Amino acid sequence: MAFEQLLEWAANRPAWQQDALRRLALFGELSEDDLSALCLQIESVAGLPIENATAPLPLAAEHLTEAASNQPKTVFASLGPVLRVDRLADDQPPLRFAVNGVTLIYGANASGKSGYCRIAKQLCRSLSPGELRGNVYDNVQDEPPEVQVGFRVGDDAQPKQDTVWVGNQQVPAELARISVFDTASARVYVDKKRKIEFLPYELDLLNKLGLGCRALEQGFKEREAAVNATLNTPLPTGYTDGTTVHEAIARLVTATDLDQLPTEQELRGLGTWSDEKQTDLDLVTQSLTNDPAALMRLRTAAKQALESVREEISKVTDNIGDQAILDIRNKRQDAVVKTAAAEAAARDLFSDEPIPEVGSEIWRQMLLYAREFAASVFTEKEPPQLVTGELCVLCQQELDEDATRRLSAFDGYIVGRAAEESANATLAFEDHQAAVLALAIRAKREIDTLLAGYAALSDATQENATVISTFIEKAGERLESVKRILRDGTFDTMDALEPLPASPAQIIDDELIRLEQEIAELEAAGRDEDALAGLKLRHAELSDQKRLSEEIEIIVERRNKLEERHRLIACRGECRLTAITRRITDRRREILTPALKVALDDELKTLRLAHIPLNLEDHGDGAESIVEVALTAQQRIANNSDVLSEGEQRALALACFLAELGELGSDHGIIVDDPVSSLDHTRMQAVAERLAEEAAKGRQVIVFTHNILFHHMLRTETRRARVACHTEWMSSLGNDRFGIIDDARKPRQMRSVPERIQEIEQECQSLIESGFDHTDENFRPSVVSLYTQMRDTWERVVEDILFNRVVQRFRPEIMTQRLDEACIDPENDYPVIFEGMKRCSHYSGHDLAEDLPPELPEADHIRHDADELKAFFNAANERRKKLRKARPYEEGVEPVLL
Repeated sequence: MAFEQLLEWAANRPAWQQDALRRLALFGELSEDDLSALCLQIESVAGLPIENATAPLPLAAEHLTEAASNQPKTVFASLGPVLRVDRLADDQPPLRFAVNGVTLIYGANASGKSGYCRIAKQLCRSLSPGELRGNVYDNVQDEPPEVQVGFRVGDDAQPKQDTVWVGNQQVPAELARISVFDTASARVYVDKKRKIEFLPYELDLLNKLGLGCRALEQGFKEREAAVNATLNTPLPTGYTDGTTVHEAIARLVTATDLDQLPTEQELRGLGTWSDEKQTDLDLVTQSLTNDPAALMRLRTAAKQALESVREEISKVTDNIGDQAILDIRNKRQDAVVKTAAAEAAARDLFSDEPIPEVGSEIWRQMLLYAREFAASVFTEKEPPQLVTGELCVLCQQELDEDATRRLSAFDGYIVGRAAEESANATLAFEDHQAAVLALAIRAKREIDTLLAGYAALSDATQENATVISTFIEKAGERLESVKRILRDGTFDTMDALEPLPASPAQIIDDELIRLEQEIAELEAAGRDEDALAGLKLRHAELSDQKRLSEEIEIIVERRNKLEERHRLIACRGECRLTAITRRITDRRREILTPALKVALDDELKTLRLAHIPLNLEDHGDGAESIVEVALTAQQRIANNSDVLSEGEQRALALACFLAELGELGSDHGIIVDDPVSSLDHTRMQAVAERLAEEAAKGRQVIVFTHNILFHHMLRTETRRARVACHTEWMSSLGNDRFGIIDDARKPRQMRSVPERIQEIEQECQSLIESGFDHTDENFRPSVVSLYTQMRDTWERVVEDILFNRVVQRFRPEIMTQRLDEACIDPENDYPVIFEGMKRCSHYSGHDLAEDLPPELPEADHIRHDADELKAFFNAANERRKKLRKARPYEEGVEPVLL
């Protein structure tokens, strides 16, 4: 696939987009650091102030990581040792790859395969290379990973190149001709819209560019929203309409275009205040001060303030002045004296009554209430009803002559002069007391505010205002003291009240007369209106400039926020997707050729997916651009995962990957990680056949797998395709010892008979040297394990030696050609095998017969059983060797390692 058109199109895009494409081509994704760097580049273009921005670098041909069919072939020779990658051990030999066929790297789960695959994704072409990390379970490390890499470019005559790649360095461009397939980079998804989507490389670059633009635009939108929030704060008001300052501030709104905003220099120039301007303002102010209309307004306001204060002083004088305090004392004294007189008169008048306290205040009040009650009850009787009502209103008994006489005397006392004067005097005092308690006068600070205009007229008025304010302050203090005395009843402390200052009432009355005269004189005076208007405008201009000098930082900040908003909008404009979306649409129609559809159909048939109705279509949604492998279901379904199994989805992903390889050239290598996850036996076989076919075309194929059945399938298919198959074995030891590359540690079921016998001898020796005692049951697990290995090895001797691997585990085929080296001697072999396996079964964990002893074998017996197994293998193997003539056909082509 050629990229001249992509490079030509990119050259006409903004410089930051060219840099974004370069980063995508090199690293597959835009990291947070990439987006931050691109953001600074956009801000620089938009005129925002920035620091530490990196210069954009344009996309070039060498950055594009997809292989082209006319480029020299690159093959992997080796990978490793590695340093600081995941938890991979750093003291391991390299993984070596066959350059003329298939390399199978087998490792169980958690053995370290994924770490090596991540390295391959960094070095080679991958749609999602991800990021290499060190040991995340260890302390953070600052040093980047290091990987030794061996590769060859060109034909077999070219030399091998060895290099050490460091994670922060550029990857050798030649390695980008090798493609990597894994779950993440396949770009096959089952989404919620019934689509499975596969995206070829160039469209993936453009799509990710669009997604990057969208992410950047969202960032600028959020920043713009934050700026808009600050713009909602109102600016200081009070500037005069029509002044230069007012007009400049009026332009500080979002509707003003950037080029129409006042500059910061312009605002600071208007807000610069000097002694010369202050002198000018003082002169203009003095001229305006002599304006009759202005003077008249000032005096009118002062007169109104004085009138209001005069009322306040009258309340003070009337209620708590010296004469008012004397009145309070006199009224209380009058009430006390008259009440005492009334009580004395009553005691004299009713001294012969049997009830005590007759004539007291309480008795008098009770009698008043009774008199009022009788008047309301006996409305038809003649007054006083207390006497004429015939019933006593207190006890409800009939009034006899003596009771009537007594009540008549009581009533006479109530209406008598002494009682009446006592009641009137008490009421007068209580009314005066209530009026004082309810009195409220203004605080001193209110009076100061009210008289501020009057005080500013002259020094004399300032002095008068101080006198008035002081009087009000003292009056307020006296009022609180008087209220406290009235509430507490401590009337004897009134003599200690602090005297009030002299009342300023006369001062206020004199000032009111003077102000009235001056107002009348000013009203009769005249002035040039045009000259006055000019002075007012000049005064407003200077006053606004002075105020602006005090608020300049607030105004400048608003101006700068508005500029920032405009430039953020320009940044969002840089992120528009129109041109990118148009380019994606055009390239979709060019890249989606009939050949790609045919290739995908062929792959679907090969991988046993022909039963699923699928169709290849292009699709676009804003920045998203995808090639869809869509189900052609006749009924509406919510999700494709409701229809396709995990295995079908995995097979479909691999089919899409293999279909794309046709456009990348027929001989560039591929690395496939776990290609048969979730696949059934039939599709596993199809994948093995398909990968062997790619190797037969001349493509280097490297496969990571943990599926031992697939491992055997692929080895068989390479043999059938007559291509080399090299195997590497990976395991783990725990404790941060992952990625152990050692043939000796391959799975037990994959070990040869000699390797098994060597392991049995080592374990036998270790058991005996550990102090083995056949009477000690603690040794039983070790004995069971050892005899289980011997039993399995007896079976393998039969499979591998006697029958020469004609039939093998994990392999479906029967190797009939191997019968020429089958070396079984039933008459002699059967008894030995039978007895050997029987004894192994006795100690390998099988249920024992009832008559067999449960004790463990002695050490000599264990060694004898192991030696017998070895002896039989050696004898049978020697017998087989005599039948061997040449390298068997079944071994396939000899792998070549650089």
